[in-house]
Amino acid sequence: MKLLLIEDDAEIVDVISTIFQISCPNSRVISASSGRKGIESVESVNPDIILLDLGLPDMNGFDVLKQIRNFSDVPIIILTVRGDESDVVRGLTLGANDYITKPFRQMELLARVRRLLTKKQINGEDLSVTCGKMHFGSSIRELWIGDTLINLTVSEGRIMYMLMKNHDKTVSYEELSELLWGDYYPEARSNLKTHILRLRNKIEENASNPKLLINSPNRGYILKTTD
Repeated sequence: MKLLLIEDDAEIVDVISTIFQISCPNSRVISASSGRKGIESVESVNPDIILLDLGLPDMNGFDVLKQIRNFSDVPIIILTVRGDESDVVRGLTLGANDYITKPFRQMELLARVRRLLTKKQINGEDLSVTCGKMHFGSSIRELWIGDTLINLTVSEGRIMYMLMKNHDKTVSYEELSELLWGDYYPEARSNLKTHILRLRNKIEENASNPKLLINSPNRGYILKTTD
């Protein structure tokens, strides 16, 4: 994952770089200290996601956002001290995907970045993922098992997407919760269980004795490869 940080405060750059180095070891943080350098970096680096400050030394952050949106649909999170409602509305109207005010909470920032990256994969219709006889049709709401079409809700489709992408491996409660709701909260496990029960009723021959969608006790769920 390549994250472009358009930010002129060196201390914040160091903090965010450290957060992602620890929490996402395979990530790469590229920083640009001005709006102009940031725009150039979008073209040269092709980042997976951008964190954009509004208070840049050479350009208004909103102008940076508008110029990036002229040629790229990369997910953008505005990260700024400016918390007025008018600024939030303007940022989202101009094409930002999310808006976070400083000081920010580290785990919340990570959760929002992960959620946008997952949405980017799904909304980009990267539907070639398969698991045995299971594959998607024209959207994540169309799951095929062999020649049988199973209609899913969007939430069910997102869960299946994650499970199929990581088939035969445990997908944690936390990962699934962040996928659906952007964070892990006390009631998440119970709400996930409801979604899983509905999925089992749709894909299992006997939902009370599942062979495909299996519990990983106290960890999450596993989707077994079908024959």
